[in-house]
Amino acid sequence: MLHDRLAPRMERLGLAKHEFTNDLDLVRTGILDSLAFVDLITEMETALGMQVDLEKAFDRPGATTIGGVIELFLNGK
Repeated sequence: MLHDRLAPRMERLGLAKHEFTNDLDLVRTGILDSLAFVDLITEMETALGMQVDLEKAFDRPGATTIGGVIELFLNGK
């Protein structure tokens, strides 16, 4: 789901599939702005049927990386 949602934006920025790694920062690279990042999290919450605490999430290092998003949902908070 995450890759499918981000692939079109990555392609527009000239990023290849092999660059879709856990340490890729979605906001710093310009793939998403902060509002689009929140929209992504909301979309994933709906799809996965769970809620996460975004305020706590942003306090963690690497929160806007692909790995950070995955960890956010794996840990549930």
